[in-house]
Amino acid sequence: MPTIDSFIGFPLLLCAGVAVILIALMAIIKIKNTAKISFIFFVVTALMIAGSIYCYYKAYYIYFVFTAILCELALIPIMVIKIFDTPKRREEKLAEKNAKLATSQDSDTVTKEVVAKLEEKHQRLLDVNKDLISKLSTFFSSDNSMENFLEYCNDILMEKVKADGCVILIADDYDNTLAVKSFKGSFPPPYKLPEDLPHKPIRVETNFKFAQFQLEGNIFGDIYTNGEPAYIPDSVKDGRIYQNGPEDFLRCGSYIFVPIKQAEGVLGVIALSRNPESEKFSNEDYNEALILGDAISSTMKPLYSFLAYAEHTELNKGGSIASKYQKDMLPAKLPVIPGLSIGCFSNAAENVCGDYYDIIVARKDKVSFIMADVAGKGMNSLIVMIMIRAILRLAVNTNQSASTIMSWTNRGICLESSKIDHFASVALINYNATTKEAEISTCGNNPVFLYSAETKEFKQLSSISEPLGVTKDTEYSNQIIKLNSGDILATCTDGLLESLSENGVQYSTDNFKKVIVKNCGASAKDISNRVKDDLKKYCGIAQQYDDQSLLVIKIQ
Repeated sequence: MPTIDSFIGFPLLLCAGVAVILIALMAIIKIKNTAKISFIFFVVTALMIAGSIYCYYKAYYIYFVFTAILCELALIPIMVIKIFDTPKRREEKLAEKNAKLATSQDSDTVTKEVVAKLEEKHQRLLDVNKDLISKLSTFFSSDNSMENFLEYCNDILMEKVKADGCVILIADDYDNTLAVKSFKGSFPPPYKLPEDLPHKPIRVETNFKFAQFQLEGNIFGDIYTNGEPAYIPDSVKDGRIYQNGPEDFLRCGSYIFVPIKQAEGVLGVIALSRNPESEKFSNEDYNEALILGDAISSTMKPLYSFLAYAEHTELNKGGSIASKYQKDMLPAKLPVIPGLSIGCFSNAAENVCGDYYDIIVARKDKVSFIMADVAGKGMNSLIVMIMIRAILRLAVNTNQSASTIMSWTNRGICLESSKIDHFASVALINYNATTKEAEISTCGNNPVFLYSAETKEFKQLSSISEPLGVTKDTEYSNQIIKLNSGDILATCTDGLLESLSENGVQYSTDNFKKVIVKNCGASAKDISNRVKDDLKKYCGIAQQYDDQSLLVIKIQ
């Protein structure tokens, strides 16, 4: 007869099923977050499911008892915690949690505000850049592109920042100074005025417009050197601003200084001012000036690039024309002179065209050899070269000494009052074929060398002196030497001796001497060709920045 224990399987399965329903309901509550359910309830329910099923299959009911005991033990810790938990403590924890949540939300709000401000600032910068670049293209075709562009920037700065005065200064890399390139409005000078300058508005303003500021010791130089902007709402309280006097037009108000920066460094400084009776600059004005300063800085880069390109194009054009005329002035064919062997060459560097040599047969007993190196480049050097050539071609036909001819040429050059450089180094050699004597006079740094066939000695006859065109009273020396068969005279421009190798080392007199001595038995033409080949091998692919010219005279 079956007992009640025979039906225990059904209650065990029912227990497991109810437990499954409970764990599903707790999961839904957890997901929807409608109530707080401890993780321990999931553990207990899972144990009940596992124990009921295990007991059903094994038919040992003792396992169900152990399952119940484990569930009770698992519930004890959570009950102990709940005994010591109070409503007040729960409220404190809830308040703490809400406070953290509120702080996080405030932080998110602040972050969003900062991001919004940055986006607004960058959008403003983009808009200003767009306007400036659009306007910049209109200045490319003007004669004074940079000056006109800075004037336009000055107008925008004064309008947008509502300043009473604005000054834009640009650095001069050669003099290490800052020069005013644009000046508008009323700008009380923040630097110490010269003591002998009358305190009159027109005199002070004129002094300001044409002043050269050092890169230290004044507010402009300090801003340029540090590369950091400055906001000075009250100049009386700032020691960087110099107070010049009690006159109303000299009283300083508030200032804003913004450096004009490029990737390679600082180009200049923007300075804005408001008079003491005007409202002081605000933080908003300062931020507006920074945005405009950044826009002007980035816009000036393409303008500088355009100006550099235009200058390079003009130099190339002028250099090409000058190079053509320079070649036309060189002897097309060397004259045949009994008792002499002559060799020469000239390598013109790009856009330089400053070297000139000539061979003038004045009489049967007199031949003049000229080597000249004119300062400057392009058309400037060509004009001076033509003047020197014309004067020398007239003067060597006289009976005057080489030093006198050099003095005449110098006076003729010094009378030139144009703004172009008119300096030149010249070596003049008058050779008397009857007596085999050479009369030498030099100026500047064009050397004359002598190789003696008798003593095998190589030496420099000339010394560095004042070039042509410095002052009309310059006196030049005269040197007369006796020459013998096999002797070699050589003169060249400094561009040859100072030619650079790929490692940046100059060719020098020593290398030149070695070629002359080694080939002393050859003709002058061969010697000049050997020097040319040796120079080309020495320089390799290194770029040269000066003309290279050589004239060799060998006594037969």
